[in-house]
Amino acid sequence: MSIIRLARENDLPQIHQVFYQNEVRGIKSPPSPGNVPPTSRHILHTGSMYVAEQDGQILAFAGAITRSTTTFLTDLFVHPEAQSSGLGKMLLEHAFPQDELIHCTMSSTDPRAQALYIRSGMQPKFPNFNLQWDGTPPENLPDSSIEVVEGDAADPALIQWDAEVSGRERQQDHVFWVKEQQAVPLWFLRNKTTIGYGYVRLNVETLWYPQVCKVGPIGVNSPEHATDCVLAAINWACKQAEVVSIDVPGPHPCLATLLDSGFRIIYVELFVSNETRPFFDAERYIPSGSSLL
Repeated sequence: MSIIRLARENDLPQIHQVFYQNEVRGIKSPPSPGNVPPTSRHILHTGSMYVAEQDGQILAFAGAITRSTTTFLTDLFVHPEAQSSGLGKMLLEHAFPQDELIHCTMSSTDPRAQALYIRSGMQPKFPNFNLQWDGTPPENLPDSSIEVVEGDAADPALIQWDAEVSGRERQQDHVFWVKEQQAVPLWFLRNKTTIGYGYVRLNVETLWYPQVCKVGPIGVNSPEHATDCVLAAINWACKQAEVVSIDVPGPHPCLATLLDSGFRIIYVELFVSNETRPFFDAERYIPSGSSLL
C-alpha cells in the first residue's frame, strides 16, 4: 500500500526517474536522464512536494508553489507502471488542499490528466504553445520599434512590474532565474517610456537540450505593445544562443508572428484554473514556462 508524504532532498533522484520514465516512454533512442534539474530543488525548497511511496520506492510525485493568493501545480507524474491506480488523485488532493486560494496548472495532452484536473474543480482557460527556434536565423522576423535596455537584477521595480502583470509577488523566483539560469532582466521602452519588462534566461536545462535560452516571463502595460516587446526580446535572445524557446498563451497577439518567422510548435499544453476572474491577462503576459508559470 502506498503512503503519501512530503518529499525530502534525498528523494529527488527517484523523483527525477519518475519524470524521466514518463518523458521517454515510447521513445526509441531517448537521451540520458542527466542530473536532477535545479528547478526541482527550487520547488522543493520554496514550495511543497509530495511523493507516493511503496516499499521504499517512489511511484509518483507532485509539486506546487504558492505565490500570493495562487497555488500553481508545477508537476504531477506517476510512474508508467503505476498509472491509473489513483495515486495522481491522492497527490493532487495534497498539493491542492481545501482553501480559498486560486488553484491552477499547465496540463499535458493526456486526457486522463485533463479529466483529473477538471473533476477537481479547475476549468480549461486557453492552450499554451511551447515554441522553439534552433539552428538557423528566424525567417522574416520583423524588427521591433522597442528600445531594449538591460536591467539590474536587484531593481525592486522588476518585482513590482512582474507582480502587477503576472498577478503574483514572487521574489524567490526572480532570484532563482538570475542565480541558477543566468537570467538577464530587460526593460522595454517606447519613446523613452517604459512599457514592459522581461527576462531572457541563458542557461535553462531540459531533458532534450542541455542548454536552452528561454524567453520569459515578459509583461507589458497594454496588449497593443505585447507583440513588439516579445519581438524585441526574441531578437535580443537569438543573438545570444543557438536554441531559443518561449511559451505563448493562445490569446497572446504575438503567436502568429512567431510562427510566421520560423518558430515551431513543440508541444501544446492546456492552462486550467479554478479562478472566477483571471489573475493575469494572457494578452499582456508571457509565462516563464510550465514549471513556475
